[in-house]
Amino acid sequence: MVRAAGTACILALLWAAGAATAPQEEPTPTAQPVGGLAFKEEVQVTVVNVPVYVTDKQGNPVTDLTAEDFRILQDGQERPLSHFQLYTKESVRDHYQEPAPPTVLTRPTAHEVASVPPAGIRPSFMTIYVDHENLRPLDRNRVLNQLTSFVRDNCRPPVQMMVASYNRSLVINQEFTSDADLIVRTLRGMLRTTGGRTSRDDDRKEIFESMARARQNAQSSVSTGAGMGQDDYRTVLGQVDSFAEEEVNSLQFTIGSLREMIGMIGGLPGKKSILYISNGLPMSPGLGMYYGMANTYGDTSLITQASRFNEYRLFDSLVAQANAQGVTFYTIGAGGLEVVGMSTAQYATPQDTVAATMDHDNYLNSIRHMAEGTGGVAIVNTNDIEEAMQRVAHDFYTYYSLGYTLHMTGSDRVHKVEVEIPGHPEYRLRYRQRFVEKSLPSRVQERVLTGLMFRLDENPMQIACETGPPAAASETRWMVPFEVSFPLDSVALFPQGDDYVGNITIFIAARDQKGQQSDVVRQEHEVRIPAARYQEARGERFTVATNLLMEKGTYRVAVGVLDAVTRQASYETLSATVGS
Repeated sequence: MVRAAGTACILALLWAAGAATAPQEEPTPTAQPVGGLAFKEEVQVTVVNVPVYVTDKQGNPVTDLTAEDFRILQDGQERPLSHFQLYTKESVRDHYQEPAPPTVLTRPTAHEVASVPPAGIRPSFMTIYVDHENLRPLDRNRVLNQLTSFVRDNCRPPVQMMVASYNRSLVINQEFTSDADLIVRTLRGMLRTTGGRTSRDDDRKEIFESMARARQNAQSSVSTGAGMGQDDYRTVLGQVDSFAEEEVNSLQFTIGSLREMIGMIGGLPGKKSILYISNGLPMSPGLGMYYGMANTYGDTSLITQASRFNEYRLFDSLVAQANAQGVTFYTIGAGGLEVVGMSTAQYATPQDTVAATMDHDNYLNSIRHMAEGTGGVAIVNTNDIEEAMQRVAHDFYTYYSLGYTLHMTGSDRVHKVEVEIPGHPEYRLRYRQRFVEKSLPSRVQERVLTGLMFRLDENPMQIACETGPPAAASETRWMVPFEVSFPLDSVALFPQGDDYVGNITIFIAARDQKGQQSDVVRQEHEVRIPAARYQEARGERFTVATNLLMEKGTYRVAVGVLDAVTRQASYETLSATVGS
């Protein structure tokens, strides 16, 4: 067995790459490699598929257009269509006239989860994401109960659903399955979970009522602090500042959890979506309160202070990541139809109408942005979501697939896409307006992250991974021997002096049972075999040895190996228990 050595560490679930062996010199262009799998084309030609949803003014799908009706542009330049296909619910369901019994996928493989249905119909994977931390329980329960018919009607091939929830940490409550009953039971099991929005609503109520009392106590116009006292002004401002800072902190964790979910499902082929359910997220934490204070105390400088907490870039970055991973957001504002600025059981005195409206819109604009920025649908300001969910269901089955040829540059690059129907200005179009051209290493890294949720069974290089007995490194950490091996014949080697030399890149990530996961570590390794013993060694396995520094727990480890010459990648997953 041929061996190489390296070191990688995971410390508190953060990886640190060990020393990588860089190639001593570039192989000559005329050298012919030996070994390795079949070579892929030197210049990759890829067809970019753009799902386009076309509806009339009433929101009904339009299904009578032809390729000649569409015009597609990338980065402002028109591209000829190389592919055009209309999919409808009837054409999709025709493939499943006698559907197989529902299947439950317990820790499924990527092939089991993402096997492509016949006739090019793309599989659809929807994650129903219940954000308990940002939900009022009564609103959540109303929405979850109304989702039952949507799930029962649509959780069947080619659609699979998964249930995830967030309550200060991300939990996978039910993995992808085509069993609608399992999804419904999982959602019903959440009806008694405490919602985090209630306590923040109480804090907001207290601050707004302080402002309302101040307005009632000073009927005449007041300047900053006048008539109410500087102490009163500072007290309320301190409450607003603290509330905004806490919201920023909570928002960052919430967005981080959504990013984690995008990374989990990003490597699945087909259509991927997240049905995000919450009472909204603050685009600019504390915005309505600062405007309310400005109106109450006559201090317009407070409006400037509100801009300190503008988190638009955070949402813009989330949308960009979703577009890069091909994930569409469908969002539900669980609060439904709300009347703002009036005296209610929640608010004993009327709120400042402008401030209350601004506060209301601040929470809904964020989830509108998430949906519209990724080609999805935002369902807000309605108590009955069932009709709106029919539009979401249409997206599973009824859409135009437009394709055009993209010559890959080999780097990660964002492209802007525009789709037009010049002859039909009355129609409305939804589609993903950005897509990311991904380099091969980026695509491998994406698949490795998906491997933290699903077993990856794409293994043309026949890689194998093993862990050895952990050795205590400190009171809380263990050193875990880790090996990745593959047949020498599966890697392309170039003649270089008296040796044959190749280069591989290894990608590793880990996730524990609590849902905490590492970043993907990327290491390059040289494969060097003396020419004199190449024939003897070609039947052996080449092994890269490394060490993982891990805390106590059970981990799922995902590994990818890439040979950049043949452009082939292999994946493997395994479990590791430390400190038991």
